[in-house]
Amino acid sequence: MSRALTAGIVVVVIIIGVALAYRTGFSSPSTLSSTVTVTDYVGGITSSAPQDFAGDAEGIFARHNLKVNFVTLEGTSQAVQAVAADRRGFAFTQGDLLDEMLLADKNPSAPALIGVAATEPRNPVALIFLVSSGIKRPADLAGKTIGVPTGSLSEQYLDIFLQKQGIAKDKVTVQNIGFAALHPALLQKRVDAICEFARGLASLNIVAQQQGQRVGSFLFGDYQMPSPLGAVVVPKSLVDKDPAVAGAVATALTEALYFCATKPEQCTKDFVAKNPGRDYDQTLAEWKIALKAQYGLDTAKIQKVRPLQLGWFDPNLVATTLPELQTLFKINRTFDPITLYTNQFVERP
Repeated sequence: MSRALTAGIVVVVIIIGVALAYRTGFSSPSTLSSTVTVTDYVGGITSSAPQDFAGDAEGIFARHNLKVNFVTLEGTSQAVQAVAADRRGFAFTQGDLLDEMLLADKNPSAPALIGVAATEPRNPVALIFLVSSGIKRPADLAGKTIGVPTGSLSEQYLDIFLQKQGIAKDKVTVQNIGFAALHPALLQKRVDAICEFARGLASLNIVAQQQGQRVGSFLFGDYQMPSPLGAVVVPKSLVDKDPAVAGAVATALTEALYFCATKPEQCTKDFVAKNPGRDYDQTLAEWKIALKAQYGLDTAKIQKVRPLQLGWFDPNLVATTLPELQTLFKINRTFDPITLYTNQFVERP
């Protein structure tokens, strides 16, 4: 074979490779040559995604040369803040682009964060109540007491939901209750309603039925409430300085999500094994609700896509959602959408 022909083949291969990378947004990160320890800040066991723990139990992190230390915090917002404050910078959480914006807006000197894989495209929050409370429509919330953790994403969305429904904040009583205490507070009728991630509906339904109660809800995703745009959030410095590590995190979490979406039963077993005290049936029911209500995933259809396609950020969705989030959450700073996420470690569907 002539040198000219060989060179021509090389050029063609390079062009095809570049074109493919441009089309998919995927540039395979270099494999980690040795194990790297990273910290996973989990935003509350109840509302956290089980793929973090299943990814560890199934050896998915290990396969990508990652050793994960888990640190459990109260909620998503706290977890995102913890990633920003992590001095090593080898950290991640199941957060969202909204929290990235809020943190940067409130603290301009805070280290920049970036989403390396998309997770939940739908609004994950719901307002949940007992049918016996007499609540049938949002207007019925006037005069009621609502439990929600102060400072949480759920509380922030509750404020916006009430505004959109024309209910003045002084017409309801908002009570600060931690996520772990929300269900007992509702079942004991210490509050009329609670606000949390939609997946909580499943376990609450099981317990309520045992007590002869029925549960109702308003899924914020059904009320034109914008999604906070769930994402695997890491420090931007990790992407800039150690892209192989950032890529390993994005790949491992997306593969773990695929595993949990296609094998929810085993995923739940892994989660419960690593979180003693959690009930298997309740957790499985929560995850199945989350797959539909928060992730918008169908277990049957998901097997037809490649794992890394689940992590793709839809640029149009991000671009159209960010301005609404900025207005609703009174964010003063203007953000270029492409600074908040990257598709370089995932595949385009």
